[in-house]
Amino acid sequence: MPPPAGPPMQQVSEGPRVRGGDPDAGKSGPKVKLPNFNPEEDVNLTKWWLNISTDPVVNTGQRKEGFWLRIMKGYNSSRGVYPERSQKSLTTRWDYIKECCTKFSEFYSSVLRLNPSGMSDADKAMEAMARYAAVLQKPFTQMHSWKLLKDEPKWEACIGAHSKVHVLNDDSSDAAAGGANGVGGPAESDAPASSGSKRPIGRDATKAASKKAATSSSSSEYISQMNDIWGNKLSLIKESHAEMASHHATMAVLQEKKITTDRELQEKKMSTERELEERRLALEESRLAMEASRLEMEKSDRESRMEMKRSRAAKEERAEEERILSIDLDRCSPALRLFYKRQQEQILAKYSLPPP
Repeated sequence: MPPPAGPPMQQVSEGPRVRGGDPDAGKSGPKVKLPNFNPEEDVNLTKWWLNISTDPVVNTGQRKEGFWLRIMKGYNSSRGVYPERSQKSLTTRWDYIKECCTKFSEFYSSVLRLNPSGMSDADKAMEAMARYAAVLQKPFTQMHSWKLLKDEPKWEACIGAHSKVHVLNDDSSDAAAGGANGVGGPAESDAPASSGSKRPIGRDATKAASKKAATSSSSSEYISQMNDIWGNKLSLIKESHAEMASHHATMAVLQEKKITTDRELQEKKMSTERELEERRLALEESRLAMEASRLEMEKSDRESRMEMKRSRAAKEERAEEERILSIDLDRCSPALRLFYKRQQEQILAKYSLPPP
């Protein structure tokens, strides 16, 4: 078991500690001041009480002294940073834990018997804490211990035994009160009783009966008030659930409308984008067609101009050849005669060749 952690609480005095088995220890000397038990120490004590109580080896036939001696050794072995506790200190603290948890278990059982719908286990525990504080005029501070004990069979048996002892003690108290005031007591058992006469109830018995009746009436009135409160609370819970269901239904409808509207807007946006893209592609295709036509026209025009140039050059060449062939060589100077003669021979040779 890991050692519990946490700072110690306020300082209180604890009785003298007996250590080392010295019978004279603790008889004199100043008392040792130890801090109050904190929740971590309560948990450690509760766990060791459960461990020793449910241990099949030592549980059967063990005496109270041996039982608490084992708990003390186990507790102090796992106390961690917290102070060592004596057997008396642990038994006193356990009696307090047991008393608080037993009373709280009774309130918790009364809440469970109401079987309120729509309440979680935490809500039921909170309601039991509210009842505990209202009736006992103090808060329940042992929830950490009760959570460890509540599902343990040993603890349930302990609660059952406590309830039986509580009932027997109430009956014994009534009988003792009656005997002390002369109602059926042993002091009158030997005295002759007159027929049809009874001794009146004493003052103490009357006060006890009045107090018991007032407590019973107060408890019944409290339970009735709590039932009314819980009835109203359950009605509010149902109304709240109905409002939440209506709110969720309205939100679902609005969400569905929003989804439909968003889908329609998205579809419209996609359609518009698709139309714009188609128009862009059509314009681009038209532009490319016009560009191709322009290039074709430029090519044709360029070829036409080149053809015209070739034709004009051919005409000029032919005209030049005709001029050269028409020259009278006899009238030319010897140098020109030789030049033009060669030119004429080349022209005649070009036209005398067979076509390719």
